[in-house]
Amino acid sequence: MPSNIYKTRPHTLSNAQVPPRDHRGPRPLTVLFSLLVLIASIHFAITLHNTTFTTPPKTCANLIRSTDYTKYVQLQPKTQQMGAIQYSPQVTGGMPSALVQVTGTDAQQTLDIYLYGCTMQKQTPTISLLFKQQGLPQGTVSISSANTLVVGQIDQAISPQQLSTIEPMQQNIYSEYSWQKGTLVQTSFASLYPVTSRAEAEALQEQENNGQHLPWNDPLATAQQMAKDLFQWTSSDPQDAVIDNNGKVAHVQLNHPDTNMQVTVTLSRILQQNTSGLWFVIGAQTAAITLDPSSLPALVTSPIVLKGTVGMASGTLTVNLFDHTLSPLQIPTTTPLTADAQGAFAGSIAYNNNAPHQPGLLLIEEVPPAGSTVTGQLLLTHAILG
Repeated sequence: MPSNIYKTRPHTLSNAQVPPRDHRGPRPLTVLFSLLVLIASIHFAITLHNTTFTTPPKTCANLIRSTDYTKYVQLQPKTQQMGAIQYSPQVTGGMPSALVQVTGTDAQQTLDIYLYGCTMQKQTPTISLLFKQQGLPQGTVSISSANTLVVGQIDQAISPQQLSTIEPMQQNIYSEYSWQKGTLVQTSFASLYPVTSRAEAEALQEQENNGQHLPWNDPLATAQQMAKDLFQWTSSDPQDAVIDNNGKVAHVQLNHPDTNMQVTVTLSRILQQNTSGLWFVIGAQTAAITLDPSSLPALVTSPIVLKGTVGMASGTLTVNLFDHTLSPLQIPTTTPLTADAQGAFAGSIAYNNNAPHQPGLLLIEEVPPAGSTVTGQLLLTHAILG
């Protein structure tokens, strides 16, 4: 008997009847776009974090290097622009510091100079102003090989007549500052002649090194020329001679023509102690004269009160002051210094100074008359003229 249970064949469809597949997964372009958005979001988050939550510097060195100094110097946008910023610990005795220059766009091309240091306050580094000079006409600033700060500006008091008689660098007034007991102090450069500033001396030495033959490479010739330029000696004595010379320091004896005066001149190769090094006068005086150190403080002002001693009471001494160009300063009323019976002298000298804080020279001398047996007196030394 036949079974009522039928076996069903599998149902198949033709290719034409197969329905399209349903792609429910993400499309490739969508994935790529999403990835780019994710990367951009991460970058923005990192940037925002670095901008907003940067850890402040914990050391003075890091603070000095990372500080935006435009926030401190208060630029005048229309007339000033930020100049060079130099990391300068060598100027401040190894303490982190920055030398900041602000240049002017005015006709005088003025320069403002700022030296910033750092102090620790409650274990937090804080910017502090150590030094500033503003409004320097055609100003310059540099760090010397001696780790001092050398500041220059054009001397606006030089007359047209003087311009034809001085060297180009002498048109500038140079002031030198050294780090002493936590502050910058103006100091005198060792040279009295042929220049009074380190900047000028370095320029002369560079000229010599570049092949220009200068007269200052011989100590005797340098001393004799100084006597003509500063002491107004009309000629050199044949008996002038080098007493000693060890290659670094030399002593020269100068004899005043027709008088009984012998001046010992000390010279040094200050900048370069080899056969190419130039000689600079660092001292000149006769044997018997002394000047009390209180007469010449770090910065002298008019009138200068002078006191000292000479070997014997031989008469009166005259005083001359020279500015940074080695030109005599005007002394309105000249009052000679008179020595008493014990050889002590005292007196005050007033002077006119058109360029305060310039390096200068003080010359005290007594030149006996020709043929006299009296021993003349002379002393040449530094003075920063206030």
